[in-house]
Amino acid sequence: MHFSPRWRIKSKSKKFLGLSNYTHVFTSINIDRSANVIIDKEGFFVCGTDTSSFKGWTGRTKLHMEKNSKLCVNDEFWLGRGSKLWLLENAEMILNGPNSFTSGNNLIICKDKVEIGARAQIAWGVTISDHDFHKTYDLEGNQQPETAPVKIGDDVWIGANATILKGVTVGDRAVIASGAMVTKDVPSESLVGGNPAKIIKEKIIFKG
Repeated sequence: MHFSPRWRIKSKSKKFLGLSNYTHVFTSINIDRSANVIIDKEGFFVCGTDTSSFKGWTGRTKLHMEKNSKLCVNDEFWLGRGSKLWLLENAEMILNGPNSFTSGNNLIICKDKVEIGARAQIAWGVTISDHDFHKTYDLEGNQQPETAPVKIGDDVWIGANATILKGVTVGDRAVIASGAMVTKDVPSESLVGGNPAKIIKEKIIFKG
């Protein structure tokens, strides 16, 4: 990975031989000149690999950052093979570690702000988006918000093929079941599933 002015290394990882990042050969990177990637808190950003069997059949990993967008990697974060990070103009994405990862073929879209907490584990095929990409109106003709921040708490498990939409906050130690369509906030220490997702069980603790 190149070290142009777009990459600001504030704190390198001691755990990974003083390196700040690793990018697999099957990764496409497109960063606007005004965008920034900030590596901090002994950060280590793995872009395009994982330790599971998914690495053998997924497509290219992609990092796309438009004008004035900002990606902050705090501590250790692994982006799985074939996953895509898409930051639109002026967007901010915060990836916290340690021990946070996505598996293969994930899509994370950010137009306003997306934050993922420490020790978050995101299974394959998950989509996270803070933007609708279309306009909706109420019965009086007033346009509804298209964009709202998404926050994933610490120690969260997100099951395969789940979708988390704009404005959602997922509390710490929550579990999102496979295939869930999450449109509302998820309380801490709860299990949600279904379309739209509803609480299935409360007072659980995920330990990855």
